[in-house]
Amino acid sequence: MSNSPHARVTLAPTSKAWSEVTQTGDTRYRIRLEGPFGPAWIASLCAELADRQISIDRAHALRTSNQTWIAELNVDALPGAEDPLDIPYVELAEAGAPDASDPLKLLSFQIEETSAHGGSLQLTVEANDSLGLLGSLLSQLAMLFLFPVEMHIETSEGRAHDVFWLCTVGSPVGPRLRDSLARVLSRAQLDS
Repeated sequence: MSNSPHARVTLAPTSKAWSEVTQTGDTRYRIRLEGPFGPAWIASLCAELADRQISIDRAHALRTSNQTWIAELNVDALPGAEDPLDIPYVELAEAGAPDASDPLKLLSFQIEETSAHGGSLQLTVEANDSLGLLGSLLSQLAMLFLFPVEMHIETSEGRAHDVFWLCTVGSPVGPRLRDSLARVLSRAQLDS
């Protein structure tokens, strides 16, 4: 982990959280984060990256059994983007959930109850890729008090193919929450 012009490691001043960003191409970067982030950290980070013209192409994030998050994001700096090597990722992750102001537009979604992570809802979505899509989706989930404990994000040929394992804080995920989620996502689904 060097501090060369193409890689930067940042330790948060008050926690054990850290981030590392490495330039992997002309406009492409890999961001790694680890830390004891709150439940809405990924919604905050994704929304802030979109505001800075940073597009997330692929990501994986997982909450470990000791409540520490491990994440890797592969991003593309769009024209006009802030320099990804200078962004304070840990501080953005710790900023709290943003408002879900961007409209959510999905092509399809599927919700399944699963025993993964001690009982979770597995949400699979497909959408036309757009800057801010992930932050908007995660913010709307946070408004339902649903937070990912694991997620796989993949963008291919202009389409987002994302899978989330969702839990709540302090209460079980039940049919009522699943129905609420289905209603919110149904309103966001585009007519085919």
